[in-house]
Amino acid sequence: MKKTLAYLLVTMFLLMMLPLNLLAVTAPEENETYANLYASVQGETNASAAYKAFAEKAYDEGYPVIARLFMATSDAEAKHADDEWEILQGMGATVRPVAETPVVGTTAENLEAAFDGETYEYEEMYPDFLATAIEEGMTDAARIFNFAMKAEEVHAINYADVLDNLSDTAYINSKYGVVYRCPTCGEVVTERPSRCPICGVIGSMFVTYNQTYFNLYDSVQGETSASAAYKAFAEVARSEGYATIARLFMATSDAEAKHADDEWEILSSMGATVRPVAETPVVGTTAENLEAAFDGETYEYEEMYPDFLATAIEEGMTDAARIFNFAMKAEEVHAINYADVLENLSDMAYVSSKYAVVYRCPVCGEVVTELPGRCPICGTRGSEYIPYPTPVKTVVINSPSLTSMVRGGTLKISASIEPYDEEAITAVKWESSNEKVVKIDQTGLMTAVAVGNAVITLTVETLHGNFSKVIMVRVS
Repeated sequence: MKKTLAYLLVTMFLLMMLPLNLLAVTAPEENETYANLYASVQGETNASAAYKAFAEKAYDEGYPVIARLFMATSDAEAKHADDEWEILQGMGATVRPVAETPVVGTTAENLEAAFDGETYEYEEMYPDFLATAIEEGMTDAARIFNFAMKAEEVHAINYADVLDNLSDTAYINSKYGVVYRCPTCGEVVTERPSRCPICGVIGSMFVTYNQTYFNLYDSVQGETSASAAYKAFAEVARSEGYATIARLFMATSDAEAKHADDEWEILSSMGATVRPVAETPVVGTTAENLEAAFDGETYEYEEMYPDFLATAIEEGMTDAARIFNFAMKAEEVHAINYADVLENLSDMAYVSSKYAVVYRCPVCGEVVTELPGRCPICGTRGSEYIPYPTPVKTVVINSPSLTSMVRGGTLKISASIEPYDEEAITAVKWESSNEKVVKIDQTGLMTAVAVGNAVITLTVETLHGNFSKVIMVRVS
């Protein structure tokens, strides 16, 4: 059975590399390189998808180091496909091949299939494609084929070495614990060179694949999905009449988005290019959403981030360690908030009073109900915290400070409130100092009753404080 599955895997890899006639394209007349480019884009795209699936299988079987090797090589194959597709587009191609569903076996079988596929590419496919491109004067294609051919040989050597030593975990973990990918030609090596021996790229530009690289990817995915979920939870809370809880969800959503941004910035500096997107959230009632949010935050601060932090410290990734530490401590605060609201959901007087205004640290993302002098997690000044809801800063009555009216006439005045957040505003009141002269209703409609003067006062009450503005009205 194992031999049969291995045979199927090898066969699929070989078929992946063959020229395909499945797409309706018109090749330039008498140009084999056009067809070869299409075949190589299809093959590299398939290989990239297969190696991602192989990486997941390796993780499942307890081979995290081999999983990283598969992922680094997957990204290399994706780069080959991108480079080849760019040339095809220049030749007029418009329909890019998509990945076929990979056949996945055990890690040993996957390594064997990957080795056979890489060997075919560097021994047969790319030498043939390269010779044809040179013969047809396709110098750009020849350059890419040459880079890919040499990189595939390095990939094959890696896979053969790991397969031969699969039972020697200490050897594999030591040699392949960190691998590096050339961002230009795609070779994957275990030691960073001063320059790539294939394409000449400076070694400092190589992409690092250590455990922290993958932990950062996991955390960006998790934080991005949490941010999206909390936004959805906020909408449910509003619809159920829990405006205060909706604000807490929104503040925490923005905190999670900040974590994701910080983590992605580090990943980008390590060479990552494809940012994870949010998964579709599962939304329940506000009570169910609070419980789900509490569980997620608890997992992050008790398990995920402590593990990620320890690994980052061990691997000397100080920037990642700093971000993981901030996020871990902020998630604990988030969990405490959610637990408190959930436990007191039946006491909305308490919840509405305590969480009427919440504040988010713009650096670490802690969300609190009282402004600190400095953030206890990251040291940011409390004055820099972001309040939820957004506080009103200016109130202006849209009428001259001395407004004239004629007895018996009416005039409607209005106000500009900036920024306007209806959740921050608790009341808007118009008042006249002398209703025998000027009356005003709560829509701002004034009626001139008699000759004389009156002061019109606008009071805007907000969660952050009150504003008062006045104008004088003279009736003749």
